[in-house]
Amino acid sequence: MALVHEVNSRGVADVLVHEVNSRSVADLLVCKVESRSVAQGEDGLWCEVNSRGVATSLIHWVNSRGVADLLVCYVTSRSVAGWQREHPLQGKL
Repeated sequence: MALVHEVNSRGVADVLVHEVNSRSVADLLVCKVESRSVAQGEDGLWCEVNSRGVATSLIHWVNSRGVADLLVCYVTSRSVAGWQREHPLQGKL
């Protein structure tokens, strides 16, 4: 499940994330959802949570693709959300 919480410090983040505009260069296509239960078991469905305690991943947005652990592209459809290719973070968000 991807319950994500944005943190301000790179040092405490689990994952450094960079947003890209092209699906073809993204590692993961992400669809934001409001329900935690919908996000369960799906790395591509992100439910943003206010508490670090309930988050499954602490993310920090970076401006450079070169330092990012993960490249994401936001999509509006749940059906296309998911991994574009094999990635070390697969199943760990």
